[in-house]
Amino acid sequence: MITGGVLAVHAEPISALGDLSLHFNAPGKTYPESCVVGNGRLGAMDLGGVDKDRIVLNESSMWSGGPYEANKSDAFKCLPEVRAKLFANDIAGAGTALNNSFRYADGIKGWWDINQFGCYQTLGDLTLEAGSDLKLSSPSGHAAGDGTTTDLVNADYHRELNLMTGVATTRYNTNGVTFTRELVASKPDEVIVMRIKASKPGALTFTAALSRQQNVTTRTDGGVQVMEGQLTFNKPGGGGEGVRYQALLGAQAKGGKVTATDKGLKIEGADEVMLVVSAGTDLFDKDFSAKTKQRLTSALGKSFEALARAAVADHQRYMDRCSLALPPGPNAGLPTPERVRLNEQTPDPSLAALYFQYGRYLMVAGSRPDSSLPSNLQGIWADEYDTPWRGDFHTNINLQMNYWPAEVANLSDCHAPLFQFLKGMAKEGAKTAKAYYDAPGWMANHTQNPWFETAPSHLPSCTGPTCGAWLVQHLWTHYQFTNDKDFLREFYPILRGAAEFCVAVLVEDPKSHLWVVAPSNSPENAYVYTDPAGNKQSTALCVGSTYDMQIIRGLFLSTAEAARILGQDTEFADKLDATRARLAPTRINAAGRIMEWQEDFEETEVHHRHSSHLWGLFPGTEINPTTPELYRGARASLERRGDDSTGWSMAWKANFWARLGDGDRADKLLSMLIGHGSGNLMCMHPPFQIDGNFGGCAAVAEMLVQSHAGEIALLPALPASWATGTVKGLRARGGFTVDIKWKDGKVTNYRISAKDAHSVKVRVNNEVKTVKAEIQE
Repeated sequence: MITGGVLAVHAEPISALGDLSLHFNAPGKTYPESCVVGNGRLGAMDLGGVDKDRIVLNESSMWSGGPYEANKSDAFKCLPEVRAKLFANDIAGAGTALNNSFRYADGIKGWWDINQFGCYQTLGDLTLEAGSDLKLSSPSGHAAGDGTTTDLVNADYHRELNLMTGVATTRYNTNGVTFTRELVASKPDEVIVMRIKASKPGALTFTAALSRQQNVTTRTDGGVQVMEGQLTFNKPGGGGEGVRYQALLGAQAKGGKVTATDKGLKIEGADEVMLVVSAGTDLFDKDFSAKTKQRLTSALGKSFEALARAAVADHQRYMDRCSLALPPGPNAGLPTPERVRLNEQTPDPSLAALYFQYGRYLMVAGSRPDSSLPSNLQGIWADEYDTPWRGDFHTNINLQMNYWPAEVANLSDCHAPLFQFLKGMAKEGAKTAKAYYDAPGWMANHTQNPWFETAPSHLPSCTGPTCGAWLVQHLWTHYQFTNDKDFLREFYPILRGAAEFCVAVLVEDPKSHLWVVAPSNSPENAYVYTDPAGNKQSTALCVGSTYDMQIIRGLFLSTAEAARILGQDTEFADKLDATRARLAPTRINAAGRIMEWQEDFEETEVHHRHSSHLWGLFPGTEINPTTPELYRGARASLERRGDDSTGWSMAWKANFWARLGDGDRADKLLSMLIGHGSGNLMCMHPPFQIDGNFGGCAAVAEMLVQSHAGEIALLPALPASWATGTVKGLRARGGFTVDIKWKDGKVTNYRISAKDAHSVKVRVNNEVKTVKAEIQE
């Protein structure tokens, strides 16, 4: 918050119910213990060191690699053989034929080459290293060293990240001097800003420096340190030009002296210092260098108070749209890492509320309406040069999960980078559809980079054709929540293109005479089959996985409805309806569980992290109380899968249980998700993978409001431990905003508002009422 023109430092005790900050009583060792800030393009992770501090810097377009043609143009020619062998139960033969064709074009390494497909990587570090007179020993007598020891625990050290303001603050005392650092990523000024203050005049003597381990040179430009370079691109055939980048570090000091060298900025005897980092790349802006310099110059011409005031106001206009208060548990007053550690043992509903807001915070910090790229596997935050899974855009669930909370958590405009990304995917995906299926429309396999590559990176993950068919349904979801016909009209061709492709690739199963996808798979899971010699084998290759068929059903339904809303494509909409009626349905096996494949195969991994055959429960809607057998089958399937899994998998399961109306089980999964995470609430796959944060955020909302069944259901899956609470600003399909108060598990007050005073059915305390929405102010 801003008080009297100065950013206030929280010195009061933690208020568990209302406080929306992460708190730490020691510096962090690694970035999962950091305070994370961002403006949708620039990011930073402050470890809060004492005599030495490391702030990891990020810029969302820091990608190695570049554009190239990856598609194998004649891959589709294998399909008749593959399909014939699949229908004849020659799984091995089908697999051999597919492996020979469903791959990159000759000479392409693609995803397997970190510098061809590319990899998201860190921009570098901003380090602050104190002068020798400021070396600190902790109360236990152990030297704090590089400022990242965990034994520095006392009332003189406090670090926090305020989710509502976006300001990270570190405060500590040494030799009778109190030092305070405040860090913010400013969207209005497009810079990262830090203020360092001391309670004693002239007490600030330190060196601030930008650094990077590879592809880098440093120099000075006046009083500014410049870090710049070019990332690597192994273009097939040679001649690739990688992404160029530049980062600038400038300082504004009160008192003392600032000296710039290529090793950094040396500050001597200052009372207060403001550091400004400006950075950019040429991936989306060839004039990046001039803009980077202009932004730095402009920011250095302002006070920290002015920069922070604008940044906080901009950040708050997103965060203030939605609030949630839940009861505090007995550990609610502890530092956040301790709350996380104890969360599964002792219920702490207010930590769930904090986690919800942290998910919203990460979306605001990592995906703004004008962001050039959507959130990748780590959002915009990474300290690696070889980020896990290339830090790419995985689209067999991960990129989708990144945006699950966008609409319901009142951050609809933060959904926009995904929509813009879909435009590029559809263009590249049309080439892939032609090369691998000889089909119209567009499709995508499961690994994308900033150049929208849609070709298959590897089997079996790229066996099924529905990654794009799932992802494109985010367009429909956005329309459902906003009623924005102009948006629907603009993006309808992309929705139609995905449906057109799926219609073209369906084939008739000679056994059932139903339409199926072949080849197909159930992402990353496999089943056991018996080969002609009587030996048991495992494979992911199949005909018409439940996952693929559910996604296609959802796509056909939403595309047909979109066409009718827009008053166009009547014949195509009718064709989608007729085709959808002949799609292989979701079925139940003898044990009462939903079948993952067309036959009741034995899965090779019972507790597999993916639960893809339950897509129709969430985010799809075909499995619901009006389909009681499937509804029960989904519960039985979840019981078999088990609870414990990777981070994002537990987040998905929390949403499943919320859709099943079991709030306590959803809460259990949410508690496991948080408890298995890091001390700063980052989801650990492991390693860090941001989709679990967003999935967990969506699950909290799903427990409180659901609107997919033609009504707004209030508290449809309320956990017993959340018996009392208040939520404001959740969104529901139809353009509605929902506020709820409850006590003893019952709604005591609610408000449904919209831009127009239209009516909606509301399920409240197990009664359905028709309510006329209040006009939003």
